Amino acid sequence: MKLLRSALVAIVATSAISYRCGAAEIYMAGDSTMCNYNPQKQYPQQGWGQALAEFMKDPSRLHNWAIGGRSAKSFKEEGRWQKIVDALKPGDYVIIAFGHNDANKAKVERYSTPEDYKELMRGFANDVKGKKASVVFATSIPHSGGFTENEGVMNVRGSAAGIGPYVEKTIELGRELGVPVLDINGYAVSHLPKELGLEKSLRLYMRIKPDEYKRLPDGLNDGCHTRDTGAFWYAQAAVKMAFAKRLPICKLWKKPSDVKHTPVPWGGPGGEVKPLRDDFSSEEIPYANEEAANKESRHGRPGKR
Repeated sequence: MKLLRSALVAIVATSAISYRCGAAEIYMAGDSTMCNYNPQKQYPQQGWGQALAEFMKDPSRLHNWAIGGRSAKSFKEEGRWQKIVDALKPGDYVIIAFGHNDANKAKVERYSTPEDYKELMRGFANDVKGKKASVVFATSIPHSGGFTENEGVMNVRGSAAGIGPYVEKTIELGRELGVPVLDINGYAVSHLPKELGLEKSLRLYMRIKPDEYKRLPDGLNDGCHTRDTGAFWYAQAAVKMAFAKRLPICKLWKKPSDVKHTPVPWGGPGGEVKPLRDDFSSEEIPYANEEAANKESRHGRPGKR
């Protein structure tokens, strides 16, 4: 009987461990380039964290807590980071990507020196490890203001809009801590010129032609935020790099070659589409999007591309 009881205990314990591993979830911390947008009211805009749901075997296990206008500093000081830490259980994953707002010296609540940013990210990694979960760093997607062309050859300046030092510190810290880094910025620098070229690369972003979408009859010239096709391209890049590195997080994802994207149509998605879980878009609009869009619009409406 004792042997039978011991065997049953071992089976139950093994099953519990397997269940916890199988129930691993992904949390995302970042800014407006990662966050969710209301698919009915804000199409075709998406963050790459939103598009990552297309690659999930079970999308309900993806919790995109990114929000526009936040830096590593403000995300922590507002208590948003602690909410993620409190939700973590052993075996979970956290993908962290900041940089676009961290460089903004005009916003003291956001700005951090590259060195302070690095220490904030170090603290995030330690918090995740303290919960027996795994952290993955991702570098910032590039600002399309850094896309140029000379004699038919496209160049992507990944450091545009001041994010260069923060990209470098993310990679540097990843090496120091042994934390995997999905260098989306570097991937774009090397792959966009040969895969898409300048015109198609610019159209990954919210550089919208007049009447291209019902919601935006006058168009838009936002060079920072991505439309659905751009969000998908960057999410796919992240998944491809993770598979190439054979990261354990890939067990939650489909193979990138198995996922096909259907662009948002002119009139937006169907009425059955609901706002996503963890959708902070009601805060995102006044805090970051309109500000970014207004800034971009001062450079003129998008041309006919």
